[in-house]
Amino acid sequence: MPERTNVFYTLGNMDSNMVKSRSNLADTKMDNKEPSKESLIHWADTTAVAVMKRNRKTYVVAAGVAPSGSVTFGHLREVMSAELVSRAIRDRGGKVKLIYSWDDYDVFRKVPKNMPNQEELKKHLRKAVIDVPDPFGKNSNYAVGFEHGLEAVLPRLGITPSYRYQAKNYRDCKYSEGIQKALSQREKIIEILNGHRKKPLSNEYWPITIYSEIDGTDLTKVVSWDGDKMITYLDVDNQKKTIDLTLSGAVKLLWRIDWPMRWSYERVDFEPAGKDHHSAGGSFDTAEPISRIVYDNEPPITFSYGDVGIKGGTGRISSSSGNVITIEEVLSVYQPEVVRFLYTGTKPNAEFDVSFDLDVIKIYEDYDRLEREYFERGSGNSVTSRIYELSQIETVPDCLPKQISFRHICNLIQIRDGDILETLSTLKKKYAFSKDEYRRISQRAFGAAQWLKKYAPESMKFRLRRPTDEVPVFEGSEKVALSKLFDELNRLSHHDG
Repeated sequence: MPERTNVFYTLGNMDSNMVKSRSNLADTKMDNKEPSKESLIHWADTTAVAVMKRNRKTYVVAAGVAPSGSVTFGHLREVMSAELVSRAIRDRGGKVKLIYSWDDYDVFRKVPKNMPNQEELKKHLRKAVIDVPDPFGKNSNYAVGFEHGLEAVLPRLGITPSYRYQAKNYRDCKYSEGIQKALSQREKIIEILNGHRKKPLSNEYWPITIYSEIDGTDLTKVVSWDGDKMITYLDVDNQKKTIDLTLSGAVKLLWRIDWPMRWSYERVDFEPAGKDHHSAGGSFDTAEPISRIVYDNEPPITFSYGDVGIKGGTGRISSSSGNVITIEEVLSVYQPEVVRFLYTGTKPNAEFDVSFDLDVIKIYEDYDRLEREYFERGSGNSVTSRIYELSQIETVPDCLPKQISFRHICNLIQIRDGDILETLSTLKKKYAFSKDEYRRISQRAFGAAQWLKKYAPESMKFRLRRPTDEVPVFEGSEKVALSKLFDELNRLSHHDG
């Protein structure tokens, strides 16, 4: 079981077995000078160097998710891992294409607990996700709302991938050649899959599914393939039908074959994956030989990343279980650089919890300390300096940005009775922020206000008495105690003078 941590300042090298590649990278020469050991101290750099030994003109880094439920902060781990490796490749002079696949042609298998209109959604089980109606009534289908939500928020974190929509690619028949290759190697695929199964697949197994032209579900049955383009199948009405896979977008490869097919189609060099995919006999174990044997393609370098949980919550973030914290919710409290810091400062295989309690203050303090150390000591080849560099949205600032602690901003906002704009206006007059400094402080201030409103413990909250407030009347022991306090403060004031 990977370690779970609430400490995001995780130092040290990533274990060598965390980066997987079955290709003989040790025998591959690099055009660049071989990096020093110190320059490989961060896991993103270690992975980047392994990827760059492939000597491509452009390195393809991939990530993706099926939009079958809310896109959560946990999903961000995959795309953030891919982003950090991409940046490390660019920092070493490589050209990178970061792609993000929306698996919106996957089967809708389960209704997430946090979705409205549960009974209506159940009527659409076994259809492609893109053919399920939007339960919120805002978008053209179930998938697109989740897709647009993530695409809108990622640029705030400095992530700008090229998107792939798998329903469109399949329906445009872009994968027809890949489907034909899988069908031609059907027996070999069965052999590979059976190597990881207790119960062997039957001879009736086909590496594809066909969406019904009657009700859109995948409850059809493949009967035969003519060795070229034509597939015969039984539709849900039990009637035989024949389709041309080069013209019909109803044919889709099953996941364990779909994944290596897309590696080949996109020429993917690196793709991270969750521990479920990397488990013994998991989809990565079967995808590797399918990639090589069926598609004559070297599988990508990879590593397994751990789950993200909610501190004080019910465990790992999961859209299907309804245990959801969205990226927007996290960004409503944490400024983008600090969100990146949560990932850059944590090894990929370490699980961690995102916090909304008093740990928020500590995380901001850790980030601010890291920033000060970076500018005091200079960049250098150290893990802490690299964590800071990779935490930035774009480039590292030219000098130490003006820092105002998260705790202090919380106090300033409450002194001004929650008025964020007045707080920012006062700070701007005092500190003369640059444009980027003001952007950072503004994000921090709005995060502090949201934290105070929604998450902060009562011990962190206060309100100054207003002139219109009724003056409290103290009697008895309270009056005596206040009188003693006044006398003591007055004595100390005279003594200091």
